[in-house]
Amino acid sequence: MVRDLPADLGPAGVGVLVAGAAWLVLARGGRRLRRAAEETRSIVPAGPVAPPRLQLRPTARAGGPARRASGEPVRVVVLQVVALLRAGAPPGAAWARAVGVPVAPTGVPDAGALARVLGPAHARAVVAATRLALDVGAPLGDVLESVAGALANEQEARGERAAALAGPRSTVRVLTWLPAVGALLGWALGADPLSTATDGGIGTASVVLGGAFLAAGHLWTRRLVALAAGRDREDGLDVQVLLELLAAATRAGSGLPRALQATGAAVGGADGTVLARAADALVLGARWDTAWQGAPARLDPVRQALRGAWVDGAAPGGALRAAGEGARQEGRAATRTAAARLAVRLVLPLGACYLPAFVLVGIVPVLLALGVGLLAG
Repeated sequence: MVRDLPADLGPAGVGVLVAGAAWLVLARGGRRLRRAAEETRSIVPAGPVAPPRLQLRPTARAGGPARRASGEPVRVVVLQVVALLRAGAPPGAAWARAVGVPVAPTGVPDAGALARVLGPAHARAVVAATRLALDVGAPLGDVLESVAGALANEQEARGERAAALAGPRSTVRVLTWLPAVGALLGWALGADPLSTATDGGIGTASVVLGGAFLAAGHLWTRRLVALAAGRDREDGLDVQVLLELLAAATRAGSGLPRALQATGAAVGGADGTVLARAADALVLGARWDTAWQGAPARLDPVRQALRGAWVDGAAPGGALRAAGEGARQEGRAATRTAAARLAVRLVLPLGACYLPAFVLVGIVPVLLALGVGLLAG
């Protein structure tokens, strides 16, 4: 039987219900967009940092991975240490006074403690910069400052990517809750879709089939968003950081094989192995392209930037700076392309999964309930 609408629930009341449901769906996505925009604006420009101790908020969650505090950009933290180093403080005292991080006797900060302040990726880059400076004899303050600039650019790129993908993510959330909104709207109009969906008949079969479409669409859209966000990237330092480390090694007077070897030892991992292998091949007399065989595509900017220095004897500084700028421009273009491509690709799960789920879950039970009610009346 069709229920009578309450006296105070007319079209305006239905609109309020729908608006409330939409707000609940979009609230989290809106917060993500605002958070991404604030993180992008929080990048601090280059400049002197005052020497007083920097107070950092705890960044580790109980039982979860450590995260960098959103209000403390990595550039501020590293430049605080640089300011103390240039004021004459030894590395151990600089790290301890700035962020309370212990330092090994070799002068390298503890990676685990630093990860709780800066995050694992940024801590790995700072530790690599410190190892390189100690290895090649470069000024530690200068190396940390140049790496801090590269990390700030990487952080800004992540903020831009998150802001660009906030809209498509909110669209995914709306599509996920669309069948429930349809059922709620049917209930507001006086139908009883819940009883129709649980009677074991056509309504139940419709809801089960619609749930399968909804689950498939959810998995599909999550995969599309994950690919657009770049979650499947290879592990390793950002290529801008590698370029800055190589530039620091060459400025300290290291030859190209020595710079590659020292950077590889400081970085470690798969990238470090590739750089060390290329350095060994060059020392043994291999040609430039032969030495880089098997290197991943993400290291192409490094290989191309240093080719002129090895083949033609040109100074590598300008080429490394140009390669870093090119990597930044390429990252921004990739962000815009990924967001536009995601918006187009979301049309496929919309038509193939979410719209059938909306009809089967949000419309068919309502129509069945209205039909049963009319027949009973």
